[in-house]
Amino acid sequence: MKPNYSKIFVIVLGVLVLAYISAKAYLSSFTHDESFTYLTYVHTSFMDIISFSNWYTNNHILNSLFMKYSEQLFGCSELALRLPNLLLFCVYITYCYLLFKKSDQLLIIAILLLLCTNNSLIDLFGLGRGYGMSYGFMVMSLYHFIRSFYDQKTKNIILFHTGALLAVLSNFTALDLYVSLLVIYNMIVFIDVKLISNKKYNFFSANKAHLLPLIVVIIILFEPVRRLLMSNGLDFGGKNGFYEDTVNSLIHYTLQFPHIPQFILVCLQILFTGSVLIPFVFIIRMIMRKNEAFFINFKGFIISNFLLALISLAIVLQRLIFKADYPVSRFSLFLFPLFILHFGFLLSYLSSVNFKRSITVAAFGLALVSLTAFTLKLNLRSCSEWEFDMETKNMLQKLTEYHQKTNSDPQKIKLEINWLFEPTINFYRQTKDLDWLLPADRNGISTGADYYYIFKNDLDKLTPDSYDIITEYNKINTLLIRNKQKS
Repeated sequence: MKPNYSKIFVIVLGVLVLAYISAKAYLSSFTHDESFTYLTYVHTSFMDIISFSNWYTNNHILNSLFMKYSEQLFGCSELALRLPNLLLFCVYITYCYLLFKKSDQLLIIAILLLLCTNNSLIDLFGLGRGYGMSYGFMVMSLYHFIRSFYDQKTKNIILFHTGALLAVLSNFTALDLYVSLLVIYNMIVFIDVKLISNKKYNFFSANKAHLLPLIVVIIILFEPVRRLLMSNGLDFGGKNGFYEDTVNSLIHYTLQFPHIPQFILVCLQILFTGSVLIPFVFIIRMIMRKNEAFFINFKGFIISNFLLALISLAIVLQRLIFKADYPVSRFSLFLFPLFILHFGFLLSYLSSVNFKRSITVAAFGLALVSLTAFTLKLNLRSCSEWEFDMETKNMLQKLTEYHQKTNSDPQKIKLEINWLFEPTINFYRQTKDLDWLLPADRNGISTGADYYYIFKNDLDKLTPDSYDIITEYNKINTLLIRNKQKS
């Protein structure tokens, strides 16, 4: 029997990447958004979390629940609170492999490298946020959706709805995926019955297998989604346009370059559009020709293409109807694995038709570029968009040591800060039992604090010669400072 090198590779790749993000989850400081979640939601009741009673979008419902119960089982260490997302990376890479396991082995390896060597994406699997969890459940849902057209229809339909529900509960942006897939299901069935087989199409008959799971999903999601819409919580950051905001974010995450010249950016926007639009036109042409073999054998390619097109349309419609922001930055990152999956299905189709060697070489070239960029940016301390918090844990350790050596006054001390550090400082104050430290606030910088933790450009808020610098953190330009006037 020919050895399955791709299966061996996915195991090795999965173990290596999981080891990296586990080490990072253990070593790196908790971040602003993680700390806010812990302090605000984790210690509320199950029903308060699941009903989205506190309707700020920081409450990634399933992540808040899993953090709650992970703390009860394993304690409040960074690794314990981030464990649910680490486990979902295993789900993510497993289902990514399953989606392509029938493709050429070398092509599978290249696509898996593209899917698992994006620093920003992988970072989110090592944080106590809902993003990584949603990606794992999203790919799970997509796999079972595709498989439902081939075998074990009821089982796969149930797992499709389950995965989609869990993805939405992890991050509301996955709602676009769920609704789009339901629309695509009807498109595929209509094409199969009406256009390919030339039979009578009945909407209710086609959807009866989805009815019960859909009702369950609606019951669970109704109240959280209602509160989200009522609170106008669709603040994803982009207000300029789909291309200027969402597509540009996707390009930056795909290439992993911080600065891309405008001309190059426009060219890449055109390339992105073409990679979706040209295959879309081709697929429609094949359907109109009633090419049954193509329709049966390449459903993954068809579905992934329709999915990107419909999600893009949904984002624009949400802006028009609900005044929702265009997703940018981490809010748009869910499109990255979907785009790479579509790209993988496209390459798989092209290699099955012709140009197999050229396609494989090109795919490997892109995968090696991605792997190189990933390797060069490996960092066990700085987490995605929360780089400013990378030294907060170390700063509090330093402050604790300094305070114990120099201050015998039993009175509690005041640490004033830039507001960005407030949640994480209070997280460590609570979990490390720093009772001698007053709770941090967001009231700004005054002259009456015992210590300050601020950015260097905040120094002008303090009186010259009134302070001593205890420690400088040059990577993020922050300072831990003692107020000499309080000595």
